[in-house]
Amino acid sequence: MFVESTSNAKGFRTMLDQFKQYIAQNFPELLNGKTLLAISGGVDSMVLLHLCHFLKLDFAVTHCNFQLRDKESDLDEELVANFCKKNNIPYFVERFDTMQIVERRKISIQIAARELRYNWFKQICIDHNYQFIATAHNLDDQAETFLINFTRGTGIDGLVGIPERNENIIRPLLNFSRNKILNYATENGVEWREDQSNATTKYLRNKMRHLVLPVLKEENTEFLKSFQNTLHHLKQTQLLANDAVVFFEKECVKMNEDQLEIDLDKAQNFNSNKYYLLHVLKRYGFDSLNEIEKICSSEAGKMLKNNQFTILKDRNKLIVFKEKSTSNDIYSINSKEDVLNLPFFMNILEVEKEEFNANLSTIFVNSNLLQWPLVLRRKKTGDVFRPFGMGGMKKVSKFFKDEKLSKIQKENTWILENGDGKIIWIVGLRADDRFKITNANQKNYKISLEK
Repeated sequence: MFVESTSNAKGFRTMLDQFKQYIAQNFPELLNGKTLLAISGGVDSMVLLHLCHFLKLDFAVTHCNFQLRDKESDLDEELVANFCKKNNIPYFVERFDTMQIVERRKISIQIAARELRYNWFKQICIDHNYQFIATAHNLDDQAETFLINFTRGTGIDGLVGIPERNENIIRPLLNFSRNKILNYATENGVEWREDQSNATTKYLRNKMRHLVLPVLKEENTEFLKSFQNTLHHLKQTQLLANDAVVFFEKECVKMNEDQLEIDLDKAQNFNSNKYYLLHVLKRYGFDSLNEIEKICSSEAGKMLKNNQFTILKDRNKLIVFKEKSTSNDIYSINSKEDVLNLPFFMNILEVEKEEFNANLSTIFVNSNLLQWPLVLRRKKTGDVFRPFGMGGMKKVSKFFKDEKLSKIQKENTWILENGDGKIIWIVGLRADDRFKITNANQKNYKISLEK
C-alpha cells in the first residue's frame, strides 16, 4: 500500500487536463450524466476515482468483494469505503460467495467474478438511475489483450482489443499507460492496494505483463505509441471488412423461417469466400476456418454441430439451424440473483416508478404475485396461460399455432413458471396478463433477455 505524499501540482494538472480532454472527446455525456465507477482498490481504479472526484463528475462508487483473498479482500474494501466516506462520495459494496458459483457451475473464477460483477452493476443502474459504468482498463491492459489474442489466433476481432465503450460500459483510462497512471498516483498521494497475485507469472496475462511487454518496451521505447497506431489501423480495417460482409450477406444469405441459408454458388463469386463464411458463421459459434472448409467441400447430408446450432450441407447450400433441446430441461430460480446457471442470459431486476416499456425481450411483473422459486422449462402438454391484454385463458399449443411457429421454434421456446405453477412468460413471445403491473409506485420486477 502506498501512503499519501505531497501533491505534485504539475503532474496532477497534466494528467487531469489530459483526462478531461479525453472524456470530452470520447465520452462527452460523462460530463453531464450519472456514472458508476467500478473501484477495486488497485492503482488504476483509485486513480480513476481520484480524477473523477477532482473533476466533480456526478458519480458513485461500486466495490465487489469476491472473498477470494481472505483479509486482503477486506482491506481492499476498507480502503475504498474510507476514501468515499472521507470525500462524501456515495458508494455500494457487495460481498459475493464466488467459490460457491464456481463449484456449482463448473466455471472459472474469472468468468464467475465477471458475471457477478456486471449483473450487480446493472441492478444498481436500474435502482439508482445511473447511465454509465466506468472501469479502469488502461493502455497496457489493451496491449496485453492484443498479445493474448495474437497467441490464440483469434483474428482481427480479437486483435482490436478492448473497446472504449460497450453499450453503457465505458473505459476512460484506456488511452493512458500503466506507467503514467502509477506516476500520477505516487506524485499526488493516491493510496492504493496491490493484489499479490498480479506479481506472479502463473496466469497468461501476467506472463505478458512481466515477461513479454518489458522486452518490447526495451526494444522500442515508444512501443505503446506504435501499438496505438497499429490498433487504429486494425480498427479501420475491421470496419472495412464488416462493410464487405454486409454486402456478402445481401448477395448470398437469406433467412428462411427459423433457419439460415447460404448459397455456396453465389459465394464463389467472392474472393476469399471462406473468410466471408467464417464471419457469418462465427455468430453461431463456428469459428474454425478448417471445419468450415471441410463442410463446404463435403457431400450433401454432412453436418457440423456445436452446443446450440447445426450446419447442414445441402447440395449448393449451407443450412444453419438451432439444435433441438431436450424437453426435460428444467432450471430452478431461487431468487432474482440466481440467474447464472440458466441456458441464456436473463436479468431479473427490481424497478420502481419506471416507465414500463415492455417488448418481446422484456416484461414487467407484479412483485407481490411472484412465488419463489421460479421455474424455467419447456412446454408441457396441457399448458394454459392468459396472454397479456386478453381476458380469457388459452392453450399454449394454440398460441404457438396462432403465432405460426415452426416445429423447431416450438421445441426451442422456453416458459417461465411461477412457484404456484402459473405461467409468467412464454419467453420472448408473450407475458401472462395475470402478472401485470397494477401499482406503478410499488416495487416491481423487470425480467429481460440479454443478447
